[in-house]
Amino acid sequence: MQAKQTHPEEDVSWLIEAVSKMIRPVVRLAVGRISCNALVVLIRAIYVAEARAHLEAQNPDGRVTRSALALLCGMDGRAIQQYEEANEKNYSAADLCSEAAILDLWQSDEDFTDPETREPRELLVHGPQGTFQRLVSRAAGRAVTAQTALDRLLESRNIALNETGTHVRLIDNDFRITAANEKRVMTAAGVSFQSLGRAIENNMRAQNTNLPRWLQQDRWTFQIPKKRLAVVRSGLRELLLANIADIEAFLEAEEIGAVSTETVGVGAGWYYWESSDQTGALAS
Repeated sequence: MQAKQTHPEEDVSWLIEAVSKMIRPVVRLAVGRISCNALVVLIRAIYVAEARAHLEAQNPDGRVTRSALALLCGMDGRAIQQYEEANEKNYSAADLCSEAAILDLWQSDEDFTDPETREPRELLVHGPQGTFQRLVSRAAGRAVTAQTALDRLLESRNIALNETGTHVRLIDNDFRITAANEKRVMTAAGVSFQSLGRAIENNMRAQNTNLPRWLQQDRWTFQIPKKRLAVVRSGLRELLLANIADIEAFLEAEEIGAVSTETVGVGAGWYYWESSDQTGALAS
């Protein structure tokens, strides 16, 4: 008997859509801060680490083979080793974005530094050798023009042009990937994403086990009049703050006052969102 043929491409579209929704907010936060290449390396390194943890959890007494990792990750052994090493790397700004890489090469490469002082030279903007154009090409790739990099680094006040606009000099070697006031928001976002991810992961496992499900709920409507938006936003904020105070009091009453092997971490999260796109708000 001939086996019935299936069409897996029709069966996984929902999975691609669901994962895309999860990934898209992370990518939005990364754009302008971490290059796509750096983000892909980071994701692959994390993927390999999580795949190893998954296999170790499935077989605590066994050894995780490179073959099992390769099958789970869809990578060859050399790539797995590369990304396991990358996961242990201490990253610098130059590893994350092209602007910082340009400034880093300007300070370290003999083609762009003074041979006596080893300080970054003032560079001719355009030209084939020892110029800002050449610096950009080597640090950021040929797809990035000298003018694009020039505009970006002038805007960030890392460089300055001479009066005629023919030469450029380095005035600040520290390219700031994020503004100072963004660090706290980004750090909090990481905690929130991680916590929500744990709830989703637990609820996935609970589908086929006796694990208790964790509460994960959202409520929304697309029928709020625009003229009432400020009132609704303020009202929901008050409701959430009151709820947060109640939960804080509840958790504090349950605490024993010290972290030990007999204690576990427990938490809950709240967030508010709004969108003017009624058709795509939940799709992207």
